Amino acid sequence: MSELARRGRPPSDGGPGKPRRRPNIDDVARLAGVSRQTVSNVLNGRSAYFSADTLAKVTAAMDELAYQPNRAAQTLRSQRSMQIGYHMSGEELEIVKGFTLSFLQALIKAAAQQGYQIVVFTHNGDDPRPVFRELIARRNVDAVIVSESRVDDPRVRLLAETGLPFASFGRLAPELPQQWVDIDNAAGMISLVDYLVATGYRRYAYIGAEGSDYWKLERLQGFRDGLARHSMALDDDDVFHGSDVEIREWIRHLLTARSRPDAIVTSSDSVAAVAVNVCHALGLQVGRDIAITGFDGGAMGLLTEPTVTSVRIPVERIAGELIARCQQEIENGPTGRPGLLVPTEIVRGGSA
Repeated sequence: MSELARRGRPPSDGGPGKPRRRPNIDDVARLAGVSRQTVSNVLNGRSAYFSADTLAKVTAAMDELAYQPNRAAQTLRSQRSMQIGYHMSGEELEIVKGFTLSFLQALIKAAAQQGYQIVVFTHNGDDPRPVFRELIARRNVDAVIVSESRVDDPRVRLLAETGLPFASFGRLAPELPQQWVDIDNAAGMISLVDYLVATGYRRYAYIGAEGSDYWKLERLQGFRDGLARHSMALDDDDVFHGSDVEIREWIRHLLTARSRPDAIVTSSDSVAAVAVNVCHALGLQVGRDIAITGFDGGAMGLLTEPTVTSVRIPVERIAGELIARCQQEIENGPTGRPGLLVPTEIVRGGSA
């Protein structure tokens, strides 16, 4: 019997052989050794009123009792849905976007730890604002998280105007609420270059997905800056951005040329996976004949053989920070906090 169980379980409503009654919040409090209000604070995500140790005790007690909170009652009492919306574009929903799955899993887990559910929604057409207006009017969610954000993002402008709490995975324009969490793309790429140079690679090519998103530009600039720190340069002919089909053709041309690079650095694990497949098709052994690196450090890079050396985006921390920002604004209103840059790390695979 567990330590929690020895503190006592809820009594049975009937005699021998009768089913045990459904545990309630008082049973959880008794088993965890805390007050009823503390359990309520945990269930309603009021993180300012309990410690990590208390959270662990309460969640362990709920698991021990198989306690299921009455979400409908919580909603009526608090006038909250205990749901946070997460908007995804059609591009993010594509199966090839392996990073999206890793981030969504981390977001769902971080929300659940604070008593919230994630509601995923998307939009039709080019303008996402109509579906946002509908969501706001129905009051189905307490806050919204957006990702793949543009600096001057129309979704964020609408959310700021209506006062619905939100957080953004990606930087925002200075005149918007700075409710964002992001990574330092340039610094991450510079660290990767330091690692590659120290490993002995000298001739490089760079491949990125098409588009002018700021993070794509930052990663390329960070790569150039990293090389410059080692008195090295990147020729424009060794840089390519395009679709998957165009990337495949360009890599084939690059690797069948008379003088091929020592290493191919890519803007994402998805692009790196394409490069690995082309190398296999050409009979090249990745990690021996040529190095390939990615940027994400998510599930996609683990599916290749060998696995991809990558700049890892710490999705667990980012998801936790986004949920915390939403929760603070749900409870206290606009905080006026600045945005947050989260550091990356290098994850070594067999590809470089």
